[in-house]
Amino acid sequence: MAAVLAYEAGDDAPLTRARADAVRRLAQRLQLALGQAAEIAERIRSIAEAHYPQLTRICGINLLTAGAIAGMLGPGRRFASEAALAAYAGVAPREASSAGHVRHRLNRGGNRRLNAVLYRIALTQAHYSPDARKYLARRVEEGKTKKEAIRALKRFIVRSIWQAWIECHSSPARPDAPHVQPTGCT
Repeated sequence: MAAVLAYEAGDDAPLTRARADAVRRLAQRLQLALGQAAEIAERIRSIAEAHYPQLTRICGINLLTAGAIAGMLGPGRRFASEAALAAYAGVAPREASSAGHVRHRLNRGGNRRLNAVLYRIALTQAHYSPDARKYLARRVEEGKTKKEAIRALKRFIVRSIWQAWIECHSSPARPDAPHVQPTGCT
């Protein structure tokens, strides 16, 4: 960033000087945007630490991710059950059976941003959590493809998020609550 902010023209031609000025101005704007993004991220982290520490106990969810999940789930208890949350997230499978062959297909509905967050959590768990690796291996042994196993893991993660979300809303928020390190990740 420092090199771009100090970018100088190679010669004194007006076009080259104008190009160098434009590069420096763009770098200043980028620096401002990055600073604002860092401030917003810190605000989200502090709010998540105060109100949603239970979510951070799940492997793959840090304070910023907990804040993002809370923002997507909305205030209070919007969902009657974990199945409703899974359907909202687009991780509840849809049956696509035919001629006695029972199978499920991907639900392309729901909140796609939340689904993407769940996918990243699933990948993190698949990499760091021994329990998730065992779960995925068991699903593959059952005959599922790796994609189907990840899909099943996302549904499993929604169950954990649902339980943590209920805890968040059943216990009073404490602004002095300590940050809880995630469990299950190594």
